[in-house]
Amino acid sequence: MAVLCAVFGLLAGTGPASAHAVLISTDPVAGAVVATAPATVSLTFGEPVVVAADGVRVFGPDGAEVDNGHAAALGRSTTVGVGLVRGDRQPQGTFTVSWRVISADSHPVAGAFTFSVGHPSASRAPAAAQPRGSRAVGVVYGIVRAAAFASYALLVGSIAFVLLCWPGAIARRDVRRVMLVGWAGLLATSIATLLLQGPYGNGLGLDRVFDSAIVSETLDSRLGAALTARLLLLALAGGYLVLLCAWLGHLQRRGRAYFGALGVALAAGLACTWAAADHAAVGLQPAVALPVDVVHLLTMGLWLGGLATLVVTLRPAGTTKATTPAAPELAVHRFSSIATGSIVILIATGSYQSWRQLGSWAAFGSTDYGRLLLVKLGIVAVMLLVALRSHQAARNGVTVFWHRLPLTTTLRRSVLVEAALGAVILSVTALLVNAEPGRTATAAPPGPVHRVIRYDTGGPNGRGQLMVDVDPAAAGPNTVRITVEDPDGEPHDVAELRSTLTVRQLGPFPVALQHTGPGEYVAQAVQLPYSGTWQIRVTVRTSDIDETTVATPIDIR
Repeated sequence: MAVLCAVFGLLAGTGPASAHAVLISTDPVAGAVVATAPATVSLTFGEPVVVAADGVRVFGPDGAEVDNGHAAALGRSTTVGVGLVRGDRQPQGTFTVSWRVISADSHPVAGAFTFSVGHPSASRAPAAAQPRGSRAVGVVYGIVRAAAFASYALLVGSIAFVLLCWPGAIARRDVRRVMLVGWAGLLATSIATLLLQGPYGNGLGLDRVFDSAIVSETLDSRLGAALTARLLLLALAGGYLVLLCAWLGHLQRRGRAYFGALGVALAAGLACTWAAADHAAVGLQPAVALPVDVVHLLTMGLWLGGLATLVVTLRPAGTTKATTPAAPELAVHRFSSIATGSIVILIATGSYQSWRQLGSWAAFGSTDYGRLLLVKLGIVAVMLLVALRSHQAARNGVTVFWHRLPLTTTLRRSVLVEAALGAVILSVTALLVNAEPGRTATAAPPGPVHRVIRYDTGGPNGRGQLMVDVDPAAAGPNTVRITVEDPDGEPHDVAELRSTLTVRQLGPFPVALQHTGPGEYVAQAVQLPYSGTWQIRVTVRTSDIDETTVATPIDIR
Protein backbone atom coordinates (compact mmCIF):
# COMPACT_ATOMS: atom_id res chain seq x y z
CA MET A 1 0.00 0.00 0.00
CA ALA A 2 2.86 2.37 0.80
CA VAL A 3 4.40 1.73 -2.64
CA LEU A 4 1.04 2.39 -4.30
CA CYS A 5 0.51 5.70 -2.49
CA ALA A 6 4.08 6.85 -3.13
CA VAL A 7 3.84 6.18 -6.86
CA PHE A 8 0.48 7.93 -7.02
CA GLY A 9 1.91 10.94 -5.22
CA LEU A 10 4.64 11.20 -7.88
CA LEU A 11 2.20 10.88 -10.76
CA ALA A 12 -0.67 12.99 -9.46
CA GLY A 13 0.56 16.53 -9.10
CA THR A 14 -2.66 18.23 -10.07
CA GLY A 15 -5.98 19.11 -8.57
CA PRO A 16 -9.36 17.83 -9.72
CA ALA A 17 -9.73 16.03 -12.98
CA SER A 18 -10.54 17.56 -16.34
CA ALA A 19 -14.04 17.66 -17.77
CA HIS A 20 -15.82 14.36 -18.45
CA ALA A 21 -19.21 15.68 -19.57
CA VAL A 22 -19.21 17.71 -22.80
CA LEU A 23 -21.00 21.06 -23.04
CA ILE A 24 -23.30 20.74 -26.07
CA SER A 25 -24.97 24.13 -26.23
CA THR A 26 -25.76 27.30 -24.29
CA ASP A 27 -28.63 29.78 -24.31
CA PRO A 28 -27.70 32.48 -25.20
CA VAL A 29 -25.19 31.01 -27.63
CA ALA A 30 -21.55 31.64 -26.73
CA GLY A 31 -20.35 34.85 -28.42
CA ALA A 32 -23.86 35.88 -29.54
CA VAL A 33 -25.16 39.45 -29.42
CA VAL A 34 -28.80 39.61 -28.24
CA ALA A 35 -31.13 42.59 -28.14
CA THR A 36 -32.25 42.21 -24.51
CA ALA A 37 -30.91 40.38 -21.47
CA PRO A 38 -32.41 36.86 -21.13
CA ALA A 39 -34.42 35.86 -18.08
CA THR A 40 -32.39 32.65 -17.72
CA VAL A 41 -28.96 31.48 -18.83
CA SER A 42 -28.93 27.73 -19.53
CA LEU A 43 -26.29 25.11 -20.42
CA THR A 44 -26.94 21.70 -21.97
CA PHE A 45 -24.49 18.81 -21.59
CA GLY A 46 -24.10 15.46 -23.31
CA GLU A 47 -24.87 13.51 -20.12
CA PRO A 48 -26.64 14.14 -16.78
CA VAL A 49 -24.89 16.59 -14.45
CA VAL A 50 -25.42 17.94 -10.94
CA VAL A 51 -25.04 21.64 -10.16
CA ALA A 52 -24.65 23.46 -6.86
CA ALA A 53 -26.67 26.61 -6.11
CA ASP A 54 -23.66 28.77 -7.01
CA GLY A 55 -22.52 26.49 -9.84
CA VAL A 56 -23.54 28.97 -12.60
CA ARG A 57 -22.55 32.61 -12.10
CA VAL A 58 -23.19 35.50 -14.48
CA PHE A 59 -21.28 38.79 -14.41
CA GLY A 60 -22.25 42.00 -16.16
CA PRO A 61 -19.95 44.28 -18.19
CA ASP A 62 -18.92 46.12 -15.00
CA GLY A 63 -17.96 42.88 -13.21
CA ALA A 64 -21.00 42.87 -10.89
CA GLU A 65 -22.75 39.51 -10.41
CA VAL A 66 -26.23 39.62 -11.96
CA ASP A 67 -27.54 36.06 -11.36
CA ASN A 68 -29.97 35.17 -8.55
CA GLY A 69 -27.61 32.62 -6.96
CA HIS A 70 -29.98 29.66 -7.42
CA ALA A 71 -28.61 27.49 -10.21
CA ALA A 72 -30.55 24.26 -10.74
CA ALA A 73 -31.54 21.62 -13.26
CA LEU A 74 -34.02 22.88 -15.87
CA GLY A 75 -36.42 20.04 -16.58
CA ARG A 76 -33.93 17.42 -17.77
CA SER A 77 -30.85 16.44 -15.78
CA THR A 78 -28.68 17.30 -18.79
CA THR A 79 -29.64 21.01 -18.71
CA VAL A 80 -28.84 23.44 -15.90
CA GLY A 81 -29.31 27.18 -15.63
CA VAL A 82 -29.69 30.23 -13.44
CA GLY A 83 -32.03 33.21 -13.53
CA LEU A 84 -30.84 36.82 -13.94
CA VAL A 85 -31.82 39.58 -11.54
CA ARG A 86 -34.04 42.17 -13.22
CA GLY A 87 -33.06 45.73 -12.28
CA ASP A 88 -34.55 49.07 -13.19
CA ARG A 89 -32.01 49.45 -15.99
CA GLN A 90 -30.39 46.50 -17.69
CA PRO A 91 -26.74 47.14 -18.58
CA GLN A 92 -25.56 46.58 -22.12
CA GLY A 93 -22.27 45.05 -23.17
CA THR A 94 -20.50 41.72 -22.73
CA PHE A 95 -21.64 39.34 -19.99
CA THR A 96 -19.44 36.51 -18.67
CA VAL A 97 -20.90 33.16 -17.59
CA SER A 98 -18.74 30.96 -15.35
CA TRP A 99 -19.97 27.47 -14.54
CA ARG A 100 -18.98 24.37 -12.59
CA VAL A 101 -21.00 21.13 -12.45
CA ILE A 102 -20.38 17.49 -11.49
CA SER A 103 -20.68 14.97 -14.32
CA ALA A 104 -22.47 11.63 -14.09
CA ASP A 105 -19.17 9.84 -13.44
CA SER A 106 -18.64 12.00 -10.29
CA HIS A 107 -15.95 14.33 -11.70
CA PRO A 108 -16.10 18.15 -11.81
CA VAL A 109 -16.55 20.01 -15.08
CA ALA A 110 -15.87 23.75 -15.34
CA GLY A 111 -15.74 26.41 -18.00
CA ALA A 112 -16.86 29.86 -19.08
CA PHE A 113 -18.30 31.72 -22.07
CA THR A 114 -19.50 35.19 -22.96
CA PHE A 115 -22.48 36.76 -24.69
CA SER A 116 -23.36 40.40 -25.31
CA VAL A 117 -26.51 42.44 -24.82
CA GLY A 118 -26.91 45.23 -27.39
CA HIS A 119 -23.22 45.36 -28.37
CA PRO A 120 -19.88 43.79 -27.35
CA SER A 121 -17.78 45.59 -24.77
CA ALA A 122 -14.92 45.03 -22.35
CA SER A 123 -15.75 42.63 -19.52
CA ARG A 124 -14.55 42.98 -15.93
CA ALA A 125 -15.55 39.54 -14.62
CA PRO A 126 -13.35 38.49 -11.69
CA ALA A 127 -10.57 36.05 -12.53
CA ALA A 128 -11.72 33.65 -9.78
CA ALA A 129 -15.40 33.53 -10.72
CA GLN A 130 -15.42 29.80 -9.97
CA PRO A 131 -13.07 28.02 -7.54
CA ARG A 132 -10.24 26.25 -9.35
CA GLY A 133 -10.23 23.39 -6.88
CA SER A 134 -7.83 22.47 -4.12
CA ARG A 135 -4.63 20.70 -5.18
CA ALA A 136 -4.51 19.01 -1.77
CA VAL A 137 -8.07 17.70 -2.14
CA GLY A 138 -7.32 16.43 -5.65
CA VAL A 139 -4.21 14.51 -4.55
CA VAL A 140 -5.84 13.06 -1.41
CA TYR A 141 -8.94 12.09 -3.39
CA GLY A 142 -6.81 10.29 -5.98
CA ILE A 143 -4.81 8.43 -3.32
CA VAL A 144 -8.03 7.34 -1.64
CA ARG A 145 -9.33 5.98 -4.96
CA ALA A 146 -6.12 4.02 -5.52
CA ALA A 147 -6.21 2.68 -1.96
CA ALA A 148 -9.83 1.60 -2.48
CA PHE A 149 -8.89 -0.45 -5.55
CA ALA A 150 -5.99 -2.02 -3.63
CA SER A 151 -8.20 -2.85 -0.65
CA TYR A 152 -10.82 -4.43 -2.89
CA ALA A 153 -8.13 -6.55 -4.57
CA LEU A 154 -6.77 -7.71 -1.19
CA LEU A 155 -10.24 -8.63 0.07
CA VAL A 156 -11.37 -10.49 -3.05
CA GLY A 157 -8.03 -12.10 -3.89
CA SER A 158 -7.27 -13.39 -0.39
CA ILE A 159 -10.68 -15.05 -0.04
CA ALA A 160 -10.43 -16.56 -3.53
CA PHE A 161 -6.93 -17.88 -2.80
CA VAL A 162 -8.16 -19.64 0.33
CA LEU A 163 -11.27 -21.11 -1.29
CA LEU A 164 -9.70 -22.16 -4.60
CA CYS A 165 -6.04 -22.81 -3.87
CA TRP A 166 -5.37 -23.64 -0.22
CA PRO A 167 -8.28 -23.95 2.27
CA GLY A 168 -5.79 -24.73 5.05
CA ALA A 169 -4.35 -21.23 4.76
CA ILE A 170 -7.38 -19.87 6.64
CA ALA A 171 -5.64 -21.02 9.85
CA ARG A 172 -2.67 -18.70 9.21
CA ARG A 173 -2.62 -15.35 10.94
CA ASP A 174 -0.88 -13.62 8.08
CA VAL A 175 -3.58 -14.71 5.61
CA ARG A 176 -6.34 -13.58 7.97
CA ARG A 177 -4.48 -10.30 8.35
CA VAL A 178 -4.54 -9.77 4.56
CA MET A 179 -8.32 -10.32 4.58
CA LEU A 180 -8.80 -7.90 7.48
CA VAL A 181 -6.59 -5.22 5.88
CA GLY A 182 -8.59 -5.53 2.65
CA TRP A 183 -11.96 -5.26 4.41
CA ALA A 184 -10.93 -2.45 6.79
CA GLY A 185 -9.15 -0.56 4.01
CA LEU A 186 -12.20 -0.66 1.75
CA LEU A 187 -14.42 0.48 4.62
CA ALA A 188 -12.12 3.40 5.44
CA THR A 189 -11.69 4.50 1.82
CA SER A 190 -15.45 4.33 1.21
CA ILE A 191 -16.09 6.67 4.13
CA ALA A 192 -13.23 8.93 3.01
CA THR A 193 -14.63 9.08 -0.55
CA LEU A 194 -18.03 10.05 0.84
CA LEU A 195 -16.45 12.92 2.79
CA LEU A 196 -14.08 14.08 0.03
CA GLN A 197 -16.46 13.99 -2.95
CA GLY A 198 -18.23 17.25 -2.03
CA PRO A 199 -15.07 19.38 -1.66
CA TYR A 200 -13.56 17.68 -4.74
CA GLY A 201 -16.59 18.26 -6.95
CA ASN A 202 -17.28 21.82 -5.77
CA GLY A 203 -13.67 23.02 -5.80
CA LEU A 204 -13.45 23.50 -2.02
CA GLY A 205 -10.66 22.86 0.48
CA LEU A 206 -9.99 20.14 3.04
CA ASP A 207 -11.58 22.33 5.72
CA ARG A 208 -15.01 21.48 4.23
CA VAL A 209 -14.61 17.70 4.42
CA PHE A 210 -16.92 17.34 7.45
CA ASP A 211 -19.51 19.90 6.29
CA SER A 212 -22.83 18.11 6.85
CA ALA A 213 -24.63 20.01 4.09
CA ILE A 214 -22.00 19.00 1.52
CA VAL A 215 -22.04 15.37 2.68
CA SER A 216 -25.83 15.40 2.36
CA GLU A 217 -25.53 16.62 -1.24
CA THR A 218 -23.12 13.78 -1.99
CA LEU A 219 -25.51 11.22 -0.49
CA ASP A 220 -28.25 12.45 -2.85
CA SER A 221 -26.03 11.91 -5.92
CA ARG A 222 -25.40 8.80 -8.01
CA LEU A 223 -22.03 8.30 -6.30
CA GLY A 224 -23.65 8.71 -2.89
CA ALA A 225 -26.11 5.92 -3.65
CA ALA A 226 -23.24 3.70 -4.82
CA LEU A 227 -21.20 4.41 -1.68
CA THR A 228 -24.21 3.70 0.54
CA ALA A 229 -24.68 0.35 -1.19
CA ARG A 230 -20.94 -0.36 -0.80
CA LEU A 231 -21.07 0.27 2.95
CA LEU A 232 -24.07 -2.05 3.33
CA LEU A 233 -22.30 -4.76 1.33
CA LEU A 234 -19.18 -4.32 3.47
CA ALA A 235 -21.29 -4.90 6.58
CA LEU A 236 -22.40 -8.21 5.07
CA ALA A 237 -18.84 -8.97 3.99
CA GLY A 238 -17.65 -8.48 7.59
CA GLY A 239 -20.04 -11.18 8.78
CA TYR A 240 -19.02 -13.37 5.85
CA LEU A 241 -15.35 -13.13 6.88
CA VAL A 242 -16.13 -14.08 10.48
CA LEU A 243 -18.05 -17.19 9.36
CA LEU A 244 -15.39 -18.06 6.79
CA CYS A 245 -12.62 -18.02 9.40
CA ALA A 246 -14.70 -20.03 11.87
CA TRP A 247 -16.21 -22.68 9.56
CA LEU A 248 -13.98 -23.17 6.51
CA GLY A 249 -11.70 -25.67 8.22
CA HIS A 250 -14.69 -27.89 8.98
CA LEU A 251 -16.48 -27.70 5.62
CA GLN A 252 -16.50 -30.28 2.87
CA ARG A 253 -16.27 -29.44 -0.83
CA ARG A 254 -20.00 -28.66 -1.16
CA GLY A 255 -19.91 -26.29 1.80
CA ARG A 256 -16.90 -24.50 0.35
CA ALA A 257 -18.79 -24.21 -2.94
CA TYR A 258 -21.70 -22.48 -1.17
CA PHE A 259 -19.29 -20.12 0.56
CA GLY A 260 -17.63 -19.45 -2.78
CA ALA A 261 -20.94 -18.63 -4.47
CA LEU A 262 -21.85 -16.20 -1.69
CA GLY A 263 -18.40 -14.63 -1.94
CA VAL A 264 -18.75 -14.14 -5.70
CA ALA A 265 -22.12 -12.41 -5.16
CA LEU A 266 -20.64 -10.03 -2.57
CA ALA A 267 -17.54 -9.31 -4.70
CA ALA A 268 -19.68 -8.62 -7.78
CA GLY A 269 -21.95 -6.35 -5.76
CA LEU A 270 -18.97 -4.35 -4.53
CA ALA A 271 -17.63 -4.10 -8.10
CA CYS A 272 -21.01 -2.76 -9.24
CA THR A 273 -20.65 0.18 -6.84
CA TRP A 274 -17.68 1.37 -8.92
CA ALA A 275 -19.11 0.56 -12.34
CA ALA A 276 -22.41 2.34 -11.63
CA ALA A 277 -20.74 5.63 -10.67
CA ASP A 278 -17.76 5.86 -13.03
CA HIS A 279 -16.97 5.88 -16.76
CA ALA A 280 -18.82 2.62 -17.46
CA ALA A 281 -22.19 4.13 -16.52
CA VAL A 282 -22.10 6.91 -19.13
CA GLY A 283 -21.06 7.32 -22.72
CA LEU A 284 -20.98 4.64 -25.39
CA GLN A 285 -22.73 1.25 -24.85
CA PRO A 286 -23.37 1.47 -21.08
CA ALA A 287 -25.46 -1.74 -21.14
CA VAL A 288 -22.36 -3.64 -22.28
CA ALA A 289 -19.77 -1.56 -20.45
CA LEU A 290 -21.29 -2.07 -16.99
CA PRO A 291 -21.02 -5.90 -16.87
CA VAL A 292 -17.63 -5.78 -18.62
CA ASP A 293 -16.36 -3.36 -15.99
CA VAL A 294 -17.64 -5.61 -13.19
CA VAL A 295 -15.87 -8.63 -14.70
CA HIS A 296 -12.70 -6.57 -15.12
CA LEU A 297 -12.71 -5.51 -11.46
CA LEU A 298 -13.47 -9.04 -10.24
CA THR A 299 -10.64 -10.51 -12.28
CA MET A 300 -8.25 -7.76 -11.20
CA GLY A 301 -9.01 -8.56 -7.56
CA LEU A 302 -8.65 -12.28 -8.14
CA TRP A 303 -5.19 -11.87 -9.71
CA LEU A 304 -3.58 -8.99 -7.80
CA GLY A 305 -5.13 -9.83 -4.43
CA GLY A 306 -4.18 -13.47 -4.89
CA LEU A 307 -0.62 -12.39 -5.67
CA ALA A 308 -0.44 -10.40 -2.44
CA THR A 309 -1.71 -13.42 -0.49
CA LEU A 310 0.77 -15.68 -2.23
CA VAL A 311 3.61 -13.34 -1.24
CA VAL A 312 2.85 -13.79 2.47
CA THR A 313 2.36 -17.55 2.16
CA LEU A 314 5.61 -18.30 0.30
CA ARG A 315 7.40 -18.36 3.64
CA PRO A 316 6.50 -19.98 6.97
CA ALA A 317 4.25 -17.77 9.09
CA GLY A 318 6.46 -16.70 11.97
CA THR A 319 3.61 -16.11 14.42
CA THR A 320 2.60 -18.72 16.94
CA LYS A 321 3.89 -21.83 15.16
CA ALA A 322 7.34 -21.62 13.71
CA THR A 323 6.83 -24.90 11.85
CA THR A 324 3.82 -23.70 9.85
CA PRO A 325 4.65 -24.59 6.25
CA ALA A 326 4.87 -22.14 3.38
CA ALA A 327 2.33 -22.36 0.58
CA PRO A 328 2.35 -25.94 -0.76
CA GLU A 329 3.44 -26.38 -4.34
CA LEU A 330 -0.01 -27.62 -5.35
CA ALA A 331 -1.56 -24.31 -4.13
CA VAL A 332 1.04 -22.37 -6.13
CA HIS A 333 0.30 -24.46 -9.20
CA ARG A 334 -3.44 -23.87 -8.82
CA PHE A 335 -2.98 -20.13 -8.44
CA SER A 336 -0.68 -20.07 -11.46
CA SER A 337 -3.47 -21.55 -13.57
CA ILE A 338 -6.00 -19.08 -12.15
CA ALA A 339 -3.64 -16.17 -12.84
CA THR A 340 -3.21 -17.28 -16.45
CA GLY A 341 -6.98 -17.31 -16.99
CA SER A 342 -7.31 -13.97 -15.22
CA ILE A 343 -4.73 -12.39 -17.53
CA VAL A 344 -6.68 -13.52 -20.60
CA ILE A 345 -9.92 -12.06 -19.24
CA LEU A 346 -8.21 -8.82 -18.19
CA ILE A 347 -6.74 -8.36 -21.66
CA ALA A 348 -10.15 -8.94 -23.30
CA THR A 349 -12.14 -6.66 -20.99
CA GLY A 350 -9.37 -4.04 -20.88
CA SER A 351 -9.21 -3.93 -24.68
CA TYR A 352 -12.95 -3.26 -24.88
CA GLN A 353 -12.73 -0.54 -22.23
CA SER A 354 -9.78 1.08 -24.00
CA TRP A 355 -11.63 1.14 -27.33
CA ARG A 356 -14.74 2.56 -25.68
CA GLN A 357 -12.93 5.31 -23.79
CA LEU A 358 -10.20 6.19 -26.30
CA GLY A 359 -12.22 6.58 -29.50
CA SER A 360 -9.27 6.78 -31.92
CA TRP A 361 -5.62 5.84 -32.31
CA ALA A 362 -4.66 9.52 -32.32
CA ALA A 363 -6.02 9.91 -28.79
CA PHE A 364 -3.10 7.81 -27.49
CA GLY A 365 -0.75 10.73 -28.03
CA SER A 366 -3.10 13.71 -27.96
CA THR A 367 -4.96 13.16 -24.67
CA ASP A 368 -3.93 12.64 -21.05
CA TYR A 369 -6.10 9.51 -20.96
CA GLY A 370 -4.26 8.02 -23.93
CA ARG A 371 -0.82 8.78 -22.52
CA LEU A 372 -1.74 7.28 -19.14
CA LEU A 373 -3.12 4.22 -20.91
CA LEU A 374 0.21 3.79 -22.73
CA VAL A 375 2.01 3.92 -19.39
CA LYS A 376 -0.35 1.30 -17.97
CA LEU A 377 0.05 -0.96 -21.01
CA GLY A 378 3.83 -0.74 -20.71
CA ILE A 379 3.75 -1.73 -17.04
CA VAL A 380 1.30 -4.54 -17.80
CA ALA A 381 3.65 -5.86 -20.50
CA VAL A 382 6.54 -5.98 -18.02
CA MET A 383 4.28 -7.61 -15.44
CA LEU A 384 3.23 -10.30 -17.93
CA LEU A 385 6.89 -11.17 -18.52
CA VAL A 386 7.42 -11.50 -14.79
CA ALA A 387 4.20 -13.54 -14.49
CA LEU A 388 5.49 -15.92 -17.18
CA ARG A 389 8.64 -16.45 -15.14
CA SER A 390 6.53 -17.08 -12.02
CA HIS A 391 4.41 -19.58 -13.95
CA GLN A 392 7.49 -21.45 -15.12
CA ALA A 393 8.90 -21.52 -11.59
CA ALA A 394 5.57 -22.78 -10.25
CA ARG A 395 5.51 -25.62 -12.79
CA ASN A 396 9.04 -26.61 -11.76
CA GLY A 397 7.97 -26.66 -8.13
CA VAL A 398 4.81 -28.81 -8.21
CA THR A 399 4.42 -31.97 -6.17
CA VAL A 400 5.60 -35.12 -7.91
CA PHE A 401 3.70 -38.12 -6.47
CA TRP A 402 4.26 -37.69 -2.70
CA HIS A 403 7.56 -35.90 -2.93
CA ARG A 404 7.31 -32.11 -2.40
CA LEU A 405 9.90 -30.23 -4.35
CA PRO A 406 11.05 -27.00 -2.64
CA LEU A 407 9.90 -23.65 -4.00
CA THR A 408 12.83 -21.79 -5.51
CA THR A 409 14.13 -18.38 -4.60
CA THR A 410 13.33 -17.36 -8.19
CA LEU A 411 9.63 -17.96 -7.58
CA ARG A 412 9.60 -15.92 -4.38
CA ARG A 413 11.36 -12.99 -6.03
CA SER A 414 9.31 -13.02 -9.23
CA VAL A 415 6.00 -13.14 -7.33
CA LEU A 416 7.11 -10.24 -5.14
CA VAL A 417 8.11 -8.19 -8.21
CA GLU A 418 4.81 -9.11 -9.87
CA ALA A 419 2.86 -7.92 -6.83
CA ALA A 420 4.83 -4.64 -6.70
CA LEU A 421 4.12 -3.99 -10.39
CA GLY A 422 0.46 -4.71 -9.67
CA ALA A 423 0.49 -1.95 -7.05
CA VAL A 424 1.91 0.48 -9.63
CA ILE A 425 -0.81 -0.56 -12.11
CA LEU A 426 -3.47 0.21 -9.49
CA SER A 427 -1.96 3.68 -9.07
CA VAL A 428 -2.11 4.37 -12.81
CA THR A 429 -5.65 2.94 -12.92
CA ALA A 430 -6.73 5.46 -10.29
CA LEU A 431 -5.30 8.23 -12.49
CA LEU A 432 -7.17 6.83 -15.51
CA VAL A 433 -10.44 6.90 -13.56
CA ASN A 434 -9.81 10.60 -12.88
CA ALA A 435 -8.70 11.43 -16.43
CA GLU A 436 -11.03 12.68 -19.14
CA PRO A 437 -11.74 9.84 -21.60
CA GLY A 438 -10.06 10.34 -24.95
CA ARG A 439 -13.36 10.01 -26.82
CA THR A 440 -14.87 13.08 -25.09
CA ALA A 441 -11.60 15.02 -25.00
CA THR A 442 -11.21 14.84 -28.79
CA ALA A 443 -14.93 15.31 -29.47
CA ALA A 444 -15.36 18.47 -27.43
CA PRO A 445 -16.91 21.37 -29.41
CA PRO A 446 -15.08 24.70 -29.77
CA GLY A 447 -14.95 26.53 -26.50
CA PRO A 448 -12.80 28.84 -24.39
CA VAL A 449 -9.13 27.94 -24.01
CA HIS A 450 -7.38 28.50 -20.69
CA ARG A 451 -3.60 28.37 -20.27
CA VAL A 452 -1.29 29.09 -17.34
CA ILE A 453 2.27 30.30 -18.19
CA ARG A 454 4.96 31.01 -15.61
CA TYR A 455 7.41 33.84 -16.25
CA ASP A 456 10.61 35.15 -14.68
CA THR A 457 12.17 38.36 -15.96
CA GLY A 458 15.20 37.94 -13.68
CA GLY A 459 14.77 41.18 -11.79
CA PRO A 460 13.19 42.14 -8.46
CA ASN A 461 9.53 41.04 -8.26
CA GLY A 462 9.99 39.52 -11.69
CA ARG A 463 8.31 36.19 -11.09
CA GLY A 464 4.69 35.25 -11.52
CA GLN A 465 2.24 33.58 -13.85
CA LEU A 466 -0.02 34.58 -16.73
CA MET A 467 -3.61 33.32 -16.96
CA VAL A 468 -4.32 33.35 -20.71
CA ASP A 469 -7.95 32.94 -21.87
CA VAL A 470 -9.07 32.87 -25.50
CA ASP A 471 -12.83 32.87 -26.10
CA PRO A 472 -14.43 31.17 -28.03
CA ALA A 473 -11.17 29.73 -29.48
CA ALA A 474 -12.76 29.39 -32.91
CA ALA A 475 -11.93 30.83 -36.30
CA GLY A 476 -13.25 34.40 -36.44
CA PRO A 477 -13.40 37.12 -33.76
CA ASN A 478 -12.06 36.16 -30.33
CA THR A 479 -11.53 37.81 -26.97
CA VAL A 480 -8.04 37.43 -25.53
CA ARG A 481 -7.75 38.05 -21.79
CA ILE A 482 -4.42 37.86 -19.93
CA THR A 483 -4.32 38.15 -16.15
CA VAL A 484 -0.94 38.71 -14.49
CA GLU A 485 -0.58 37.12 -11.05
CA ASP A 486 2.22 37.34 -8.52
CA PRO A 487 3.69 34.19 -6.85
CA ASP A 488 0.88 34.34 -4.25
CA GLY A 489 -1.78 34.21 -6.95
CA GLU A 490 -2.86 37.86 -6.57
CA PRO A 491 -3.43 40.00 -9.72
CA HIS A 492 -0.87 42.76 -10.17
CA ASP A 493 0.21 45.19 -12.88
CA VAL A 494 3.49 45.09 -14.78
CA ALA A 495 5.38 47.85 -16.57
CA GLU A 496 4.40 46.53 -20.00
CA LEU A 497 2.59 43.55 -21.51
CA ARG A 498 2.65 42.75 -25.24
CA SER A 499 1.34 39.75 -27.14
CA THR A 500 1.32 38.23 -30.64
CA LEU A 501 -0.28 35.23 -32.34
CA THR A 502 1.33 32.98 -34.96
CA VAL A 503 0.03 30.03 -36.99
CA ARG A 504 2.18 27.92 -39.32
CA GLN A 505 4.24 30.43 -41.34
CA LEU A 506 1.78 33.31 -40.87
CA GLY A 507 2.27 36.13 -38.45
CA PRO A 508 3.00 37.29 -35.96
CA PHE A 509 -0.41 38.96 -35.61
CA PRO A 510 -0.34 41.70 -32.95
CA VAL A 511 -2.84 41.46 -30.08
CA ALA A 512 -3.98 44.93 -29.02
CA LEU A 513 -4.19 44.48 -25.25
CA GLN A 514 -5.95 47.10 -23.15
CA HIS A 515 -5.43 47.43 -19.40
CA THR A 516 -8.93 46.95 -17.92
CA GLY A 517 -8.25 46.29 -14.23
CA PRO A 518 -5.62 45.23 -11.70
CA GLY A 519 -3.42 42.75 -13.52
CA GLU A 520 -5.98 42.33 -16.30
CA TYR A 521 -5.30 42.99 -20.00
CA VAL A 522 -7.99 42.39 -22.64
CA ALA A 523 -8.12 42.49 -26.44
CA GLN A 524 -11.57 42.40 -28.07
CA ALA A 525 -12.46 41.18 -31.56
CA VAL A 526 -9.07 39.56 -32.27
CA GLN A 527 -9.52 38.01 -35.72
CA LEU A 528 -8.15 34.47 -36.09
CA PRO A 529 -8.77 33.55 -39.74
CA TYR A 530 -7.71 29.88 -39.57
CA SER A 531 -8.38 26.86 -37.40
CA GLY A 532 -5.38 24.87 -36.18
CA THR A 533 -2.69 25.12 -33.52
CA TRP A 534 -1.68 28.72 -32.94
CA GLN A 535 1.11 29.97 -30.69
CA ILE A 536 0.50 32.93 -28.43
CA ARG A 537 3.64 34.77 -27.30
CA VAL A 538 3.52 37.19 -24.38
CA THR A 539 6.29 39.64 -23.54
CA VAL A 540 6.37 40.74 -19.90
CA ARG A 541 8.43 43.75 -18.81
CA THR A 542 8.66 44.38 -15.06
CA SER A 543 11.21 47.24 -15.08
CA ASP A 544 13.22 49.33 -17.52
CA ILE A 545 15.66 46.48 -18.14
CA ASP A 546 13.94 43.28 -16.92
CA GLU A 547 11.93 41.57 -19.64
CA THR A 548 11.09 38.07 -20.86
CA THR A 549 8.94 36.42 -23.54
CA VAL A 550 6.97 33.22 -22.93
CA ALA A 551 4.76 31.22 -25.29
CA THR A 552 2.14 28.45 -25.31
CA PRO A 553 0.15 26.67 -28.05
CA ILE A 554 -3.63 27.05 -28.30
CA ASP A 555 -6.01 25.04 -30.46
CA ILE A 556 -8.40 27.08 -32.61
CA ARG A 557 -11.30 25.12 -34.15
